[in-house]
Amino acid sequence: MESFLTQIVVSQSRQVEFSKGLDALDEITRDSLKGRRINSRLGNWFAKNNNVPEDERLRESEILAIAGMLGQIKTGLDVSDPESRKLADEIDRWHDKGIIPRRKLILKMKPSEEEPGISEKFAELLNKEAEYFSKDLDNKKHLLSLLDDVLKSAEAKEDTIYIHLAGSIIYFLKMRGYKVGPFVKRLKEIEGNKLESPHAY
Repeated sequence: MESFLTQIVVSQSRQVEFSKGLDALDEITRDSLKGRRINSRLGNWFAKNNNVPEDERLRESEILAIAGMLGQIKTGLDVSDPESRKLADEIDRWHDKGIIPRRKLILKMKPSEEEPGISEKFAELLNKEAEYFSKDLDNKKHLLSLLDDVLKSAEAKEDTIYIHLAGSIIYFLKMRGYKVGPFVKRLKEIEGNKLESPHAY
């Protein structure tokens, strides 16, 4: 009986500590989405929870929760920064150890011919972006200036086309060697504010 009670106490203690760890990671994730610097706190979280990926008692829901939050955090890390790069590598290490989202297959009815499919909707979005972008090309602005204008529109307007367009420009610039850290931070702040807005998409 004493051994049984001891096991219960240990199990409950583990669950309490694990819940605290999830709460801490959730707070880090929310701050990351707001564009706040979370490198130091995330590094400490990894150090404190280093053995979590090897924990055979992890539930599917716990794996999904951790993997989802780490995935969101990674999108906001500027890998051109050595410290952020190490954190991104650590997230990849957890991924390799099985902390990955388990995508469920969801069967849906075939959309009616009147309703455009996801591919058509994406093509429509790209056309709208190209139309918006072509209007500013006549002004001979540098792409960085255009990006600044797009970010201002993303912040002021509800239409999410500006967020998508800003992300596309940032990625384009990054692939060509431009330092885009400040722009990534601004976009994350805008996204975070949109998520908190009552009109969030």
